[in-house]
Amino acid sequence: MWRRRIPIAAIVAVVFALSTAYVAWALKDLPNPNSGLAAGDIIFLDRNGQVIEDYSPAGHYHVNLTLDQMGKYPPAAVIAAEDRNFYHHGAVDVPSTARAVWVDLTSRGLNQGGSTITQQLVKIQLLTPEKSVPRKVHELVLAIGLEQRFSKDQILTMYMNRVYFGHGAYGIGAAARTYFNKEAKDLSAAQAAFLAALIQAPSAYDPVLHYGPAKARQEYVLRGMVTTGALSQSEAEQAAAEDVQKGLHIQLSARQSKAPHFVDYVLTQLESLFGSAAVQQGGLVVHTTLDLKLQSLAQQAVAQGVRDLHWANVNNGALLAADPRSGEVLAWVGSADYSNDAIGGQFDVVTAERQPGSSFKPYVYEAALRDHKITLATVLKDELTDFSGYKPHDFDNRSMGMIPARKALLFSRNIPAVQVGQMEGMDNVIDLAHQMGIKSKLDPGLATAIGGSDVTMLEHVQGYQVFANQGERVNLSWFNSVDDGQGNVVYQRPGSDTSDVLTPAQSYLITDVLKHYQNQWGFGWNRQMASKTGTSDNGHGQIPDSWVMAYNPDIVIGTWVGNTAPNGGGGHILAFGESVGSSLLRYFVNGLPSKMRDWYSQPNGLVHACGGSELFLVGTENMCASPTPSPSPSGSPSSRPSITPLPSPTPIPSPSPLPSPQPTPA
Repeated sequence: MWRRRIPIAAIVAVVFALSTAYVAWALKDLPNPNSGLAAGDIIFLDRNGQVIEDYSPAGHYHVNLTLDQMGKYPPAAVIAAEDRNFYHHGAVDVPSTARAVWVDLTSRGLNQGGSTITQQLVKIQLLTPEKSVPRKVHELVLAIGLEQRFSKDQILTMYMNRVYFGHGAYGIGAAARTYFNKEAKDLSAAQAAFLAALIQAPSAYDPVLHYGPAKARQEYVLRGMVTTGALSQSEAEQAAAEDVQKGLHIQLSARQSKAPHFVDYVLTQLESLFGSAAVQQGGLVVHTTLDLKLQSLAQQAVAQGVRDLHWANVNNGALLAADPRSGEVLAWVGSADYSNDAIGGQFDVVTAERQPGSSFKPYVYEAALRDHKITLATVLKDELTDFSGYKPHDFDNRSMGMIPARKALLFSRNIPAVQVGQMEGMDNVIDLAHQMGIKSKLDPGLATAIGGSDVTMLEHVQGYQVFANQGERVNLSWFNSVDDGQGNVVYQRPGSDTSDVLTPAQSYLITDVLKHYQNQWGFGWNRQMASKTGTSDNGHGQIPDSWVMAYNPDIVIGTWVGNTAPNGGGGHILAFGESVGSSLLRYFVNGLPSKMRDWYSQPNGLVHACGGSELFLVGTENMCASPTPSPSPSGSPSSRPSITPLPSPTPIPSPSPLPSPQPTPA
């Protein structure tokens, strides 16, 4: 080695020089605590490259405060939420980092946290969302440099002035005013802990949409404040008991968006994908699946439909549309007016659980058809029936006697649907619904057969996507790729996630029934669709929700109307599903591009049998007789029906507004 001392010394010198140059370069961008720190934009583009929203801090709210101006509780709450040993370790919390490294190694991914507040400030201010070892090294160098240059109080001040709390509020000063209309120094311990709870994932913990999880996170922060000595146990318990929700008065920011609910949802997906720090830093371009032309049409249809149905006490509506072949979301309207606090406009009905009413029935009939328990010719009993203590009724309290399954579904009769659910077995129905995309828990009682269990519009559209795509499920998607500020692709959506749930023949049977729905109930649509209404019941003959689901090979659509209030409650409506189909959804369907008029060809695997024109799956040709229902355990209470039969099919009217003075049962 002595003989090689000159080359060794040269190598050491080069390494030292390069390291010094790297550190100097890395530290050149350290933030200035005396100036307001800015986040980068997140630009959301539609499928054609049009800007949906420039999620820019310039259009949001920011207040720069000193640490003293933040008051007693907010700094303590943020430390309890994000880094309880902040004042007792260096730039890196070695035990937490070691634990995170171990989890990443054992899980073979970069998933675990463990970052200090100093590291988080570096992430949200200086780095890209890339997850890699070199980026982690860069983060550590910057964090160490930050702690060498600035005091802990300065770092905490910068972080609290820069971190994003949701609803356009950057920094604790803006958050205090946005959420509670207060100065930061005037926040109670409960309010400060609640705001600190939002930092981890501002979209996922949005109290407008997810108050329960946000409240649970607040209680975690309060326990942390006890651990750090900021509160006594009794003070923390008193703070946990405070009604924070009552004091929330969220102020809308200067946000400009052409699809705010959609962007809010995509932000939660970005947080899950990259972590909230990367999203808070910004500097991203998100290439979404949305079509702004269809989005504008959907918003106009929802707004006009809600106005048309004002007579029915309707004050809110929602619409979700997707391409059934690719699963790409094309339009997303979560409420009639995002800015209207009177209806809780920021609450996204697309992701809310609500009873689907009779729009759930196609899953029941499909399960029984697939398993050869019935055919569309099977005669069912539409008469008052006691299903082991469960006695469902139809809204008209009448019966149609013995009718074939096709007619029972077309006229949306409740008792035959329950009979089919009993014959198939509700566990089998639920299994199929889950395979098709329903993720919510479904009660195994017979009332679920007529829509007695809650689902979200998002998963309901996923379920109908299977019908629309002839039995093949393609998981819904909302963005295809994400670029960083330099135009580098940091995420590319993998190929479509597909699975064959039904055969084309099995799904076609339901489509062949539902294609007649729009004429039977006079929707006035200008193209062929398959459709199904749904009207829920609160058990007292009152209607909380009315739906219409519709599809053809080019588009699958879910729509809803109701009456909502700021606290998530609301009143009841008089509009049945038929009213939604002939108003709100008529505006949307009739405004769709002319190219969205494709229809299905009859697939292989179907035959005409039993001496008539009815379609049968191969293997069921001889199932012409009516089955005998078997005993079944009692179901849970029924929801009411969606449709009462009209005297005769209604011809398609001209596409003019239809504000009717009286509702027509549907």
